[in-house]
Amino acid sequence: MTKKLLLELARKHGTPLVVVDHDLLRQGYASFRRHLPKVQAYYAVKANPAPEILRTLYQAGASFDVASLAEFLLVHTLIEHLPDKERQDYIWDKIIYANPIKPRETLMALNQYKPLITFDNSEELRKIKRYAPAAGLVLRLRVPNTGSMVELSSKFGCDTGEAVDLILEAFRIGLEVEGLSFHVGSQCTNFDNFVQALNISAAVMTRQAVQRAGQEDQLRDRPAVPEGHRDPGRAGPVPGGEHRHLDLTCHR
Repeated sequence: MTKKLLLELARKHGTPLVVVDHDLLRQGYASFRRHLPKVQAYYAVKANPAPEILRTLYQAGASFDVASLAEFLLVHTLIEHLPDKERQDYIWDKIIYANPIKPRETLMALNQYKPLITFDNSEELRKIKRYAPAAGLVLRLRVPNTGSMVELSSKFGCDTGEAVDLILEAFRIGLEVEGLSFHVGSQCTNFDNFVQALNISAAVMTRQAVQRAGQEDQLRDRPAVPEGHRDPGRAGPVPGGEHRHLDLTCHR
């Protein structure tokens, strides 16, 4: 964006004026993908929900982190034109509803989309089972937020010690936990927060795998539904599906 163009915009619209350079948005996303090719980048819609910005990032291939029904529906407008299966695949793979606490009205509205949503306590888990049983789940962990400008660990996230029990509880009531998430705090400049959070997540994944395997051994004489990809027509894993490892989502 040139100085001449900025001056023209100022004359046309007056000042003060906020101008968003979409070329910089594309370059920023491309840089992230270039340096972290194995990481799926989710744009936090609450940072700036302007439809023009969302469309640019959508066209660039970005995924989206939403924290309200309104934000989810904003992203959904970008994929309404897709065939049903492609639209559902996009919701599963490219959108995460990252607010761990949701009103039941929101869950009821989300259920038809079969989204991926976060939780961090038993009460929320039971609420999801009742009002959004078609959703896939991500368990949010409490991790260190040392040095972050906005500290969130006291507000959201389950203790490490209760994480596996919550995952197994979800399994017992017919829901599927597809991954773990954590938030190192907003404006985080302390690299150790990321390291500690990844170590905590790895420990939970290991304990979950061991305890889940032990539980399934105990149930081997009963009809079982292994953890697998969700059936588009109902909640829960697909019978006979392959066992999956938990995925990991980091918020910053």
